[in-house]
Amino acid sequence: MPYRVLDHTADTGIEANAESPETLIRELAKGMFGILSPVDPCNVDRWVEVKVEASSLEDLVVDTLSELLYESEVEDLLFCDFHVTMAKGGRALTLAAGGVPVHSVEPSGPPIKAVTYHGLVVEQRETGWYGRVYFDV
Repeated sequence: MPYRVLDHTADTGIEANAESPETLIRELAKGMFGILSPVDPCNVDRWVEVKVEASSLEDLVVDTLSELLYESEVEDLLFCDFHVTMAKGGRALTLAAGGVPVHSVEPSGPPIKAVTYHGLVVEQRETGWYGRVYFDV
């Protein structure tokens, strides 16, 4: 599994390793929605596109995951497929998120209230990109 769920006393977190920042964001998004209900692989019912711009890669990760959480609520979709295209030196992206209606899957984890900066790590290592994100549940 490209991402791993992390236990924490008040929150739930995930970490992922990837070859590129785009792949890292995709894996973190998969992990976030995998906490809610694993639907991998999924037969996408509908796609939503989001555009996010931030001042740093860390902010871009938090803002993107927060926007996906918002779109999931508004569109009543559980996202399970992601296509990420980055621009502006890694500080902007366009993301297509494919999902299924929430009512069509059985929830298996706690609802996520917010993406936090607590313990946030987004960095390039010798082996590729690493990210860790915690969620308020």
